[in-house]
Amino acid sequence: MLKKYSGKGLKIFAYIITFIFLLLITFPLIYIVSLSLQDENAVYSYPPKLLPVPGASISIVMDYSSLEDASEEDLKDMILKDSTLAMYSTIYEFNKDTISEIKVYGIIDGKTVYYSRAHGLMLKMQQQYGVYNMAQISSKVLLAEDRYKKSADAIGYTLDYNGVEEKYNADRLEKNDFSGKIGDYLSAAYKTSGIYKGAAVTHSYRLLFENYKYYYMVPQYVYKNYPTIKAYSFFAFMSNTVLTFVWAMVCQIVLCALTAYPLSKLLSKKVADRVLLFFLATMMIPFVTIMIPQLQLMQSWGMYNKYSGMLFPWLLPSPFYILLYKGFFDRIPASFFDAARIDGSNEFNTFTRICLPMSKPIIALIALQSFISGWSDFFWYFLVANKPNLWTLNVAVYVISTLQQVRQNFLMGLSVVTIMPVLAVTAIFSKQIKESIMGAGIKG
Repeated sequence: MLKKYSGKGLKIFAYIITFIFLLLITFPLIYIVSLSLQDENAVYSYPPKLLPVPGASISIVMDYSSLEDASEEDLKDMILKDSTLAMYSTIYEFNKDTISEIKVYGIIDGKTVYYSRAHGLMLKMQQQYGVYNMAQISSKVLLAEDRYKKSADAIGYTLDYNGVEEKYNADRLEKNDFSGKIGDYLSAAYKTSGIYKGAAVTHSYRLLFENYKYYYMVPQYVYKNYPTIKAYSFFAFMSNTVLTFVWAMVCQIVLCALTAYPLSKLLSKKVADRVLLFFLATMMIPFVTIMIPQLQLMQSWGMYNKYSGMLFPWLLPSPFYILLYKGFFDRIPASFFDAARIDGSNEFNTFTRICLPMSKPIIALIALQSFISGWSDFFWYFLVANKPNLWTLNVAVYVISTLQQVRQNFLMGLSVVTIMPVLAVTAIFSKQIKESIMGAGIKG
């Protein structure tokens, strides 16, 4: 009975220790995700917050009943101006609060005729990179040179004098701390044309997850002069990353196998060991000692700032993968090869029909390692390609992080984007990874 109890206690203790270490391992990722959901000011709060506060949604209502005699074009112009002033001024005046959404309603005789909705990050992106690129928020700046029209088109709005579908909750107007302050600065500092009726406020965590939509859009604003990036945003960098790691996987799987087969089955043991030793010795050469000569070589061959310069180094087989293949080929029973030679098979057929099919565990391991290496490789791609349309995801995130106007919550969101694919691949193929490790050796 004592042994049974102690066994259960040991098992519970093991689960507790495992859970603790799991939390410690995953805490940095959890914290990065938390920071990406927080407002740029909340990121720097002390003490730091692990759980973000829910985002505020502010609905601002403006009445244009006294202006209904104006022409439709003039009324539209006044509404767009007021909407622009209300949105950007609220973000500016309440910059220390987590304002995740602003809605503006325009009413005439109690009927809603105008509606516009903007996420807080959308407005900040327009201010930092878009229509109001690093401009100071003021009535004069917001309305200058018809910028408000460009901003309204970028954000989107609905205007129908017969009425729009979107409605506001009149019961919530003025029942919050924001309403009075918004009315004060709209009438005094920004001098809106419509009559301010009040503001309603709600809170939701859902708005925080919408941040990622605008993190994705950052390259479209920062590198808008590059058509591919403007059209596909992060997918442009993602496609370059996929190209590099797929190329790396194919090269390492094929070339390392072709290199290891002669070492295992064609050359004498003495010669094979010396050649293998040469390959392994190259692993001791730090990349920092060859990166400049390698870069100069790419420049002399006309491969600088081209995909060829990014991909060419992967044509060099990895000594570690050669060692893996050779060790695996050495353990394949000789009877397989003797039978193939008796049947008249040449070496290439023996390699493709015996060695490769039996090497699936090794191929899976090398494919995974090549994926991780190709995905996470940064320095070489950073050296050989300085055109944004050639950047991989890691290079793009690094360069964007050096821009002065990029805030910390943006950087955390971009970091999550680069981490998640690796985690997803590992989670999806975890079973295959374990089977590959278990099957990496065979019995003679």
